Amino acid sequence: MMSAAPITGGCLCGRIHYNIDRPPRIVCHCHCRMCQLASGALFLTWATFDASAFSLTAGTPAIHESSATGRRHFCADCGTPLMMTTTDDPLKIDVTLASLDEPDRFAVQHNIWVGSRRGASKGFDAELPSHLDEPTG
Repeated sequence: MMSAAPITGGCLCGRIHYNIDRPPRIVCHCHCRMCQLASGALFLTWATFDASAFSLTAGTPAIHESSATGRRHFCADCGTPLMMTTTDDPLKIDVTLASLDEPDRFAVQHNIWVGSRRGASKGFDAELPSHLDEPTG
């Protein structure tokens, strides 16, 4: 699934671009209420990478402290949600799968925080493992 091509992405208006030099650790549909509100969607799909593999190549995202440990990074000009970092695990960075230039390169592996799943998305990707919080392992 992963080729030697670089992993790149950015926001809708093109002001923010990034590069990632390693494949993701895991890819998940997050159904938590904070992701629903931050994205305006039923769920948000994240690809989790080693933070050391990620670099901004253009622009600087705005940051919203969405919880005691969570920091959501987004384009202040167009509003695209881009990344999430946490103070309790600075070695990882979650990147919105849809902000990748080639989001279909990586298959989604899990549904997480399904206790907050909205009725309209119940049954979506039902073949994936579902977790009340983060998957272990």
